[in-house]
Amino acid sequence: MDGPAMPGSSGKSARCIAIAILLLAGGAPGLAAEESAAPDHRATWERLKGLAGVWTGHMEDPLTGPPVTVRYEVASNGRALVEYQNPGQSFEMVTVYYLDRDQLRATHYCAAGNQPAFRLGAQSTAELAILEFDGGTGFDPAADGHVHGGDIRFLAADRIEHRWHHYVGPKQLGTTHWFLQRQPPAPAGPTDAEAGVR
Repeated sequence: MDGPAMPGSSGKSARCIAIAILLLAGGAPGLAAEESAAPDHRATWERLKGLAGVWTGHMEDPLTGPPVTVRYEVASNGRALVEYQNPGQSFEMVTVYYLDRDQLRATHYCAAGNQPAFRLGAQSTAELAILEFDGGTGFDPAADGHVHGGDIRFLAADRIEHRWHHYVGPKQLGTTHWFLQRQPPAPAGPTDAEAGVR
């Protein structure tokens, strides 16, 4: 037969057992999930660099929407990824992605003449890079129109989707949705020496 319990000992024992169960199960609720959910900035950066090349598709509707083209170029000795939206068109825009002390950031050089900045959002995953608004230059975010954020969804090696959120001041006016597919690289042309041989 067990001896008399010490005052308060049953409560302490129950707490110890509960803590042990939590540790064996992977930690306290919320804490482990919060830590595991933190986005991997460097892994997302490497995945973005893997987009280098030309992508084409449609806006709003994947089959019948207005056609769009995006070209990605790795630049600056691998330290920047330059995204050209509709390159060569009158409404061409550029976004530059980069790591800032292991934090993924981006600056969008808009055809409207402003430069909103973004950082990788805490809710990002391996399949979804969420770009949160992080200030910028050339506009007043409390009053002016600007791109307020967006995301890039990695669907497959040759398929991605973009969403860009458009605001005027604090009010969201809409979101554009881009459906993109990687294009095969253009075949290499003849070298100068080969071209001279007839």
